[in-house]
Amino acid sequence: MSSSLRLSRDFFRPVLLWAFFAAACSKAPEESAPTTDLAAAAALHTGETIFQTRCFVCHGRGGKGDGPASTNLGARVRDLTNSAWQNSTSDETIRNVIRNGATAIGGTAAMAPNPDLSDAQIQSLTLYIRSLRKD
Repeated sequence: MSSSLRLSRDFFRPVLLWAFFAAACSKAPEESAPTTDLAAAAALHTGETIFQTRCFVCHGRGGKGDGPASTNLGARVRDLTNSAWQNSTSDETIRNVIRNGATAIGGTAAMAPNPDLSDAQIQSLTLYIRSLRKD
């Protein structure tokens, strides 16, 4: 074997090994974003479905507090689209009121508790309520 061939092989072997390991160890492209977007869209849809079957009666279809039963409750129904309310209310408070009713935060018993909803359903409903915000 000629010395130039051996020198060439000795030089390129480490270069090829380095290139192989560099490529093998590099970070794969992130594919979680589309999955996360799909999961968020599914959760939002679930929240909307719950809202439109349970909450609209008082809060209205658009969440403005103008549902068909809103006038006979003896208490003003929350306008969920109000940006000032959205800014001042935490997700934890929303989840607490959904689960335990408004009396859990000193509100009226007109907003009944929903102990039958799962944590995932309550999170979906919270996500939907956040989507109602109007600036």
